[in-house]
Amino acid sequence: MGHFSSDFTPISWTFRMADRIFSRPIVLLLFFGVATASLCTRVPAFAQEEAETENDPALSDSALSDPAVEQLLLKATGGPEALGRSIDSLARMQVWSAVDQLLSPLAENAPADERASRIASEIGTDQRVRISLATEVSEPAKQALDALFAARKKDLQSPTRLQPAIAKLTSASPDEKLAAYRTLFRGGEAASAALITEIVRTDDPDQRNACLRVLLEIDRSAGINGLRRVALYGTVSASNQAIQALQLLNIEEVQIDLLTKRLESSADEDLRASAIRMMRQSLADAMDNSIHTQHDFGNVTAWAINAQRDGVQPTQAATWVLAFRDAADSASRLAKIGDQESSSVIAQLTAQLAYRVANDPDWGDAKNREQFIQSFFADADATAVLQTWTLPVLKFSVQSQNDPAAVGMLRLIDGDLDRSLANALLRNGATASVLVEAVDHPNATVRYEAASAIARLLHSDPQLNFAGMSRVEKRWQQMATLGNRPISVVLENRPEIISGWERIMNSAGYDARIVSTVASLERMIALGDDVRLVVSKREPKDASAIEMIDVVRRQPLGRDIPLLIYSPAIEIEGPEIIEEELDQRTEAQKAFDANLPDQFGVRGGIASLDVKIERSLLYGEVDRDWTKKRELDLQLIGQTRWADESLRAGLIRSMPRPSSAAGLYELLLDSRRREHLPSLTASDRVRYRNVALDALDASQAN
Repeated sequence: MGHFSSDFTPISWTFRMADRIFSRPIVLLLFFGVATASLCTRVPAFAQEEAETENDPALSDSALSDPAVEQLLLKATGGPEALGRSIDSLARMQVWSAVDQLLSPLAENAPADERASRIASEIGTDQRVRISLATEVSEPAKQALDALFAARKKDLQSPTRLQPAIAKLTSASPDEKLAAYRTLFRGGEAASAALITEIVRTDDPDQRNACLRVLLEIDRSAGINGLRRVALYGTVSASNQAIQALQLLNIEEVQIDLLTKRLESSADEDLRASAIRMMRQSLADAMDNSIHTQHDFGNVTAWAINAQRDGVQPTQAATWVLAFRDAADSASRLAKIGDQESSSVIAQLTAQLAYRVANDPDWGDAKNREQFIQSFFADADATAVLQTWTLPVLKFSVQSQNDPAAVGMLRLIDGDLDRSLANALLRNGATASVLVEAVDHPNATVRYEAASAIARLLHSDPQLNFAGMSRVEKRWQQMATLGNRPISVVLENRPEIISGWERIMNSAGYDARIVSTVASLERMIALGDDVRLVVSKREPKDASAIEMIDVVRRQPLGRDIPLLIYSPAIEIEGPEIIEEELDQRTEAQKAFDANLPDQFGVRGGIASLDVKIERSLLYGEVDRDWTKKRELDLQLIGQTRWADESLRAGLIRSMPRPSSAAGLYELLLDSRRREHLPSLTASDRVRYRNVALDALDASQAN
């Protein structure tokens, strides 16, 4: 038994042992490692709980008494900027009730534009989107938010803000330059337009170069297009300044503008001949592109020359309309250099008329006619202009399938018309003139405008006789009975199917006309009514479906009508029906069928072999059942045969019979995208009916 000192106790012994253990380095490392791991395993739970609390809208909305929210609501009373910062911070915290509390009063008592702009300047775009999407924020509050940003946009694009910034682009102070750059970059399209105006007005080369640099930095493509527009359509001074700016760029896309400017004053015949040849080809390519451009629904921003013709302004236009505008620009370049060759003038007039009608389908009133003739022929007599150019331009438009140009040319035939003009446009010897032939044009608007123009011409000479008069009278008779809705022709003779199609067409907005044979379908289309759709069953009783397609497409009036060929609706047979059909066979028939070779040449069928056969390995991609009847792909055949005739001739679809108008959506959408003229409106139909009735009355009176 050992001896212990007198001061030994169990507690003192415990502390001594602990000192010895933790005095070793390895033991200390292990202890702290375990403690740290234990704490780390608990931290994510707290962090996750805190994140869930912040992202929970219910918890956020219940936190109106939170000190942070109360402080933000209090700071919102400190002025416009403070209000904007509070709205931005509360949106980040997703305290939507507080956001609504701050925005709702602005809907009832809208602030001035300057104050509203200051409020919006402190609200981030991302927070604006969040507020707009938040269901907890009321509609008046969202409308107030939109009004704030509208005022902000107006302030950023204000000339009083942009012009001083432009003036400081050549300042000696770097700080002023930097502030000017920031102001202009925030101005967007308005800043680009202001810079273009400054470029074509200033005589200071340094100022012009500085504006050009900033313009290209804001939006290079838009800036170049704006300068090209001023160079082509601006005043002489503005055009010269724009050309000087474009010369500094030294890029390929503006070479045509530089060449046009050079040819205006050049007497070099060799240069003019080669350049005009190139520009004529450019016009032909642009017109061909416009004719074959399909609708992309929605508008894009483009430049238009301003009223003073010394700058540009942004406007909205459809992409397919801009394709027609490109052709008109090419025509303007040829006119600017004085290309007066007859065929070139015809192409120029066609491109200009096409753009005007494509941009404004109602173009063609007395003011439009006067401005158009004056802009191209100065003070020339309108009657002489129409006598010279109407038939060539109309013929070129019809041959090139430029429907807007044809409509524009026909609408020019109005106003004070004399007998000499009627005689020149309607008489062509023993054959019908181009104007008379236009009454059978594939497009309903073109043929009705042609019939209306002839009625106006005959008003000046009611006794005039010409080849094709009976065709014109038939068109008037058809126009007089023009209905209030477009027509769809359905080739079907089964009553239960006919009733279904009548219901579908009525819901799609069409008047259904039912025919039972291809011959009657041909006669229906030959009437020339506003037929917008032809629907046919797959197997007409008097012709094949392919023959039916050819019959429709070979008629001028049916060239562009969409065709739908339908097969019986898909029916799924139940197993009890199949079993019933199998039971109807005799035992002898069953035995005979069981011994027949299948499509692979195996008697009794390949499934009867007592081996496992991988058909994909044996036959690969040629594993087809050639004993089954394969139907013709009428859609492919029709499109292959007729797609090259016109942009719309390839509108041929083959599909199972739809059960509702929704099944026609794809075809009708494609049809609308391929039209460069709108469908007839109710007012158009009334106008054409009245024109036809008046013309028939005058014809019978004479």
